[in-house]
Amino acid sequence: MLTTTMAAIAYSLNIYTCFFFVVSAELMMTSSSVIYQDMVKLSRDKRAYETHRSKDNVVKVPSISSSGRSSVFATANSTSVAAQIGGTAKLPCIVRKFNNGVVSWIRKDVTPPTILTIGLGPYIADDRFMVEHARHLQNWDLVIKHVRPSDAGLYECQVSTHPATSIFIELRVTEASAEIIGAPDLHVRAGSTLRLVCTILHSTETPLYVFWYHDQRMINHDAGVKVTIDRSTSVLQLQDADTTHSGNYTCDPANAVPAYINVHVLNATEEENPAAMLHASSSGVSTALFMTIILIVAIHVTLSLNS
Repeated sequence: MLTTTMAAIAYSLNIYTCFFFVVSAELMMTSSSVIYQDMVKLSRDKRAYETHRSKDNVVKVPSISSSGRSSVFATANSTSVAAQIGGTAKLPCIVRKFNNGVVSWIRKDVTPPTILTIGLGPYIADDRFMVEHARHLQNWDLVIKHVRPSDAGLYECQVSTHPATSIFIELRVTEASAEIIGAPDLHVRAGSTLRLVCTILHSTETPLYVFWYHDQRMINHDAGVKVTIDRSTSVLQLQDADTTHSGNYTCDPANAVPAYINVHVLNATEEENPAAMLHASSSGVSTALFMTIILIVAIHVTLSLNS
């Protein structure tokens, strides 16, 4: 009887032992599967965000189709964009349909390369950088506000497909400057219209404003003053100029180096008009020179006849 009982207990232990090993094996397989999936996800994320360089440390350029565009991007590779200092730069990146890839922007020409954005969120603590995205257009443009000279360089728009693919955008930074036609000095007659034309050179966007100053005082809204502005030009007009309007005028556009001109409003008399005085002086010199030549010729003829 004891032997039978012991045999039954041993049999039961064998069953429980087998059940334990089966359950343990299933748990291990499930855990291994989860760990494997996590490792695969981490590996994909790493491939998506790390920089890709060849053995010669040369940036790998994505393959481009015969049409000049990659199969992932609608934006052409090696696109060049210009922006002015203090302005806003927009680097284009239009992505064709992709599954679950993540779009990232990376600054490539710095050491080490710097991740700027991942998806729609910034990755660095600089609020000048942001992504402008419209889902129906599939654009993932990188916007840089208050552009600095140091922002010029090479940027990468990367999509975490398998394998990851990229295009590269070059940002060129210019310095806009103003120029007033007729500078440095302009003479106008009293009672006439003073018209100053200010051209904005090397600008990449329409200035938010153009302030005009007369001897350090802004005059945009003064009576008799009219200021017009377009993308690259501002014109100041002042009716019935008089001597009080003489002085230094400044054209000061937003995000551009200002320009200056000295205006001289003169009474309408010939003696006060430098141009007229110069013309009269030149006429007098010419007449005297002509009379001298006639006199010399006459003396020469007289001497020849007497000889």
